Amino acid sequence: MVGPKPKPNRMCKSKSAVATTASSSSMAAAAASSTTRNHRSPRATSTSSYPAAYSFSTSSSTGNSSSAASLAALRDSLPELPLLFTFHDLAAATANFSSSHRLVPAAPSSSSNSFRCALRGHQAAVFRRPLRRDAREVAARLAVLGHCHHAAIARLLGAAASPDRTTLFLAYELVPDAAPLSALLRNPKNPSFTPLATWHSRLQLAADVCDALYYVHLQADTIHNRLSASSVLVCGDGPLPRAKIAHFGAADLAGELPVEQKDGGGEESSSGSGVGPRRSGSRGRRIEGTRGYMAPEMVAGGPPSRRSDVFALGVVLLELVSGQEPVRYEMVNRGTGEYERTSLIETAEAAAAEGGGEGMRRWVDRRLRDSFPVDAAEALTTLALRCVSKDPLARPDMSWVAAKVSKLFLEAQEWAARFRIPTDISISIAPR
Repeated sequence: MVGPKPKPNRMCKSKSAVATTASSSSMAAAAASSTTRNHRSPRATSTSSYPAAYSFSTSSSTGNSSSAASLAALRDSLPELPLLFTFHDLAAATANFSSSHRLVPAAPSSSSNSFRCALRGHQAAVFRRPLRRDAREVAARLAVLGHCHHAAIARLLGAAASPDRTTLFLAYELVPDAAPLSALLRNPKNPSFTPLATWHSRLQLAADVCDALYYVHLQADTIHNRLSASSVLVCGDGPLPRAKIAHFGAADLAGELPVEQKDGGGEESSSGSGVGPRRSGSRGRRIEGTRGYMAPEMVAGGPPSRRSDVFALGVVLLELVSGQEPVRYEMVNRGTGEYERTSLIETAEAAAAEGGGEGMRRWVDRRLRDSFPVDAAEALTTLALRCVSKDPLARPDMSWVAAKVSKLFLEAQEWAARFRIPTDISISIAPR
């Protein structure tokens, strides 16, 4: 299996590019119609499933069947665009958000915010978020984010605002037979078992997540702001599991990301967020996050940024190596109710500080049964600790992280092939 490349070859198309392509195709079809009359009849294609911003016009030549056929063919060749659903669409698909349509959650607290249904022929997962921006801006951002596709990102199908414009419903592809990474690493019913029992499989997931976040930052030009082991979906029937990150674009569409201020000269000041220019009409932003994954600057009240995404990624990488949760509380004294807090970052730092690899062997997930290269585990842990540095400026960007993890994955692939148990050996016990 070929490891993921640090620079994905996916493209994020803009509306202007689509419009330009459509216009060029229309002009070419009109020119072709003047030289030949041997054209196929246009196919009847409904445009009701496309937003108004993406409707195509045939200008004044409404009777030109060749132009209509060319535009229909062009439209069919484009990937399906995310839709601005109506609230009625989602209410009808989920039977008014009934309990029978709820997703089986990894955490009980999310049961009332996630639903499964069928939307326009797609099995979808619908999530509910507070809407903190002008609902009219959602369509514009949806048009941009909807052109972004990546194999390791759960696809965004569409969005809808509640009638009172206080809640945003986001529809994503329902990944079949997928389970959250957190549930696979820590099953309370069987804590001694995990299906991710090989070093090779964990490096595959690490490479997928890094490749996806690199795409979010550098190609989609936005911030995830919801990365955790619960938002990483593990799927695949092959020899190795694959990962998809969920909730792509949710923070952007819901208005959770900061906006860049402009000075008197009209230049954008650098905020480090990488979310584009200021959008008018945005509502007040409240910092939200998941315990154990929030960077120190966000806990102190700062805005989310690419560097806070890198912090959350570093925690996920530490989870893949150790199998432990980010923050663990254990009762010390039942009489006084005293608890002891254990941080995954602190235990990783202590293991990395020990020399000779003994500390690392004790810290790495025991369910790997010591079947892993210690030097590679040390390298990945050191990389993850750099990602969770308290100083945001000391954290690396995703291009560097994705390249390093991709290299570690390729090395894990070679290591697994070298120590794989032979399966093509036959033993005969017949007498000679």
